[in-house]
Parts: sequence; C-alpha cells; structure tokens
Amino acid sequence: MEADLTTNLNKREQLRKKRQEEKRRRTTTLILVAVGVIILISLAAIIPNLLRSRSEDAAGRGFTLGNPNAPVSVTNFSNYACSFCERFALTQEPEFIANYVETGDVYYRYINLAFSQDAGTQNAAKASYCANEQGGFFEFKSYLYSAEGPQDGFTNDNLVEMASTVGLDGAAFENCLQSSTYASAITEDLRFAQAVGVQGTPSFLVNDKVVFADELVPLVDSLLNR
Repeated sequence: MEADLTTNLNKREQLRKKRQEEKRRRTTTLILVAVGVIILISLAAIIPNLLRSRSEDAAGRGFTLGNPNAPVSVTNFSNYACSFCERFALTQEPEFIANYVETGDVYYRYINLAFSQDAGTQNAAKASYCANEQGGFFEFKSYLYSAEGPQDGFTNDNLVEMASTVGLDGAAFENCLQSSTYASAITEDLRFAQAVGVQGTPSFLVNDKVVFADELVPLVDSLLNR
C-alpha cells in the first residue's frame, strides 16, 4: 500500500512539473513574439532614415530620366521664370541627356522650384506634376518655358492647351490641375532645395555636391573618369 501511495505521489509530481514546464514555454513564446513585433515596428521606423543619404532625399520628388542605378546622379533645380534655366533647358539639356543620361552614366532629375506664390507660378508647378502623371513632363516642359514670358501664360486654359498639344489627355490634365493633389510635393521640392544648399537657379546636385551650370559637365566627367 505504501509503495502504491509513493508511486501515485511521484506521478502527480511529474504531472505538476510537466504542466509548469508547458506554462513556462507558452509564456516564453508569447514574450518572444511580443518582443519580435516591437523590434519589427522599431526597425520599420528607423531603417529608412538610417539608409537615406542626402541625395536619396530627392527620391519621389521632381521628374526623372535614365537608369536609377547609374554611377552619377544629377538633380537640376530650376524655375520657369529664370532666363538662365530656360537657356540651359533649351540648348544644353538635350545634349547633356544624349551624352550622359541615354548612355546610362547619369540618372537625371528635374525639380521645378515655385518660389513665388502667385497663381501663374503655382499653376505651372502643378501642371508639371500633372503632365508627369501621364508620363509627358519632359515633352511638356519646353512649352512651359516658352509660355512664361507672355502675360497670363500660365492660366489653366493655356496649360490645358499645351498639354493637349504634346498629346496628353486634356480632360484628365485639367482635373489634375484643378485639384490640390500635388500641393505638398511643390512645398517639399522647395524644402529639399534649401536642405541641400541651393541658393539660385539653375543649380545642380551632382551626387552630393551642388554646382552651377558651368561646373556641371566638368564635374560629371571627373566622376566618370572621362
């Protein structure tokens, strides 16, 4: 009888220990899962900032051409009311794109800086993004420079006519132009230019260095070992 009682006690003790061990394992698993979730949330918030360089701050702003993995990135900060910007856009930019962007050596980004809050300047800035929405910004841009001079060149009607001229969907373009979809993007373009040290237009951010138009090609050539 005594032996049976001892055996039963041993079995109950083993069962109790087994249940305690299972409870500890469940608790440990829940803790590990909770810690893992916290770590993942923290990394999701931190990693983008850790990986982002000054040049990469431009990602998603402005309008781009070329290979994103090119060895050199060039960001052109311009303004449609700037005569030097117009000169570069109409005379030097096409050659630069042909010699450097289309060859895969340069990833090119154009950012319009809407310095003024007047209606025409803001309309042109919005129109740039609306044209880009349909994949036609670079075709549309030359019309913006040519329209800057005449009075009321950047009215909605004129901008919609320009968009239709370069083959964009006029109705979709007009709807975009009348919305506030890109208001924050226009503001962010100005903030980005200020953050990288742009003090006038046209200026060019070549990798991490800001230069003027006459310095652009020599610097790019040096980076490409040409």
